[in-house]
Amino acid sequence: MQGILDISLKDVKNNWNILNLASNGKAAAVVKANAYGLGMIEITKALINAGCNYFYVANINEGIQLRKNIENKNITISIFEGLIENKEHEYFNYKLTPIINNLEQLERLTVFSNQGKKIKSILNIDTGMNRLGLNNKETDFLIKNKEIVYNLEWEFIMSHLANAETPSSKVNNEQLNKLLNFSKNFPNIKLTLSNSGGIGLGSKFILDQTRPGIGLYGINNFGKNIKLNSKNLRFPLKLYAPIIQIKEVGIGEAVSYGGIDLTKRKSTLATLGVGYADGWIRLLKTNNCINIQKKKCNIMGNITMDSFVLDVTDINNKSFKEGDYICLLDESNISKLLKDINLISYELLSLMGNRLIRKYK
Repeated sequence: MQGILDISLKDVKNNWNILNLASNGKAAAVVKANAYGLGMIEITKALINAGCNYFYVANINEGIQLRKNIENKNITISIFEGLIENKEHEYFNYKLTPIINNLEQLERLTVFSNQGKKIKSILNIDTGMNRLGLNNKETDFLIKNKEIVYNLEWEFIMSHLANAETPSSKVNNEQLNKLLNFSKNFPNIKLTLSNSGGIGLGSKFILDQTRPGIGLYGINNFGKNIKLNSKNLRFPLKLYAPIIQIKEVGIGEAVSYGGIDLTKRKSTLATLGVGYADGWIRLLKTNNCINIQKKKCNIMGNITMDSFVLDVTDINNKSFKEGDYICLLDESNISKLLKDINLISYELLSLMGNRLIRKYK
């Protein structure tokens, strides 16, 4: 038996529609890392159905996979990693849009374009995150050599907010101003800056496109519900684990590897068929319990690769049996679960393993 991810595509589409409305109809969608664990192909198809036609992924392999599996050839697929050396023909053949992150990539783009094979691209400038994008020295060079930019075809000039989850941070406005000041040198190229958090910072951050990712799933970095224009987004996911064994044990019995927990009473223990190979990582034991029939059931022992043990002694009506499923994760507990172990929503969702059966509705 396998764990199940129950995913509401209706909620995902509704979330994107709210984000798009708050973005003045300019929202793209970030579907990298298998759409944050929810299934890149299925999520993309649903968003296309909702009206989205612009998608971002992490690397060229994700881009090729997406292009091969989507019938709609009119969508744009942009690649965050940039124009990696010797991949120019793949970008051209699969109609992928590279994000140019440094002058070396820009030079490769120029050389390839001069061969008569134009690739429309995105110019990424680093406005203070020090991750990807042209640094100050490189942007100064382009300002002095504008013809390099003008001789190529561009979708956007972009940057990425480092503190969007903190609306009071002065860094947000500093980054916006750096992008706007640079773009004055190239006024005919559109701008994109905001991720999910940036959409909530106000209209001046919308520019010509937004790039929601985690917001597609209704939550922020900390698993808390996003509200935009008085509309609540929804967390579209429920994780279920199968009961693969139920047993009665006595007092003082060790549970799981290393016997880190001992039963303090005669106990009923249920072994659930989800473990860290499925993304239910060992950290999730810390200060966490699972609610069943409004009763708190503690995790006993270590979470292992394929399973973990739950103390279900306090459940009065033990109507469940081997083969039944227990809900481990939904909108009611995700923020508390993340807070207790200092995890972020991006980590938890993207860790969801391939063994989990993804059921879409």
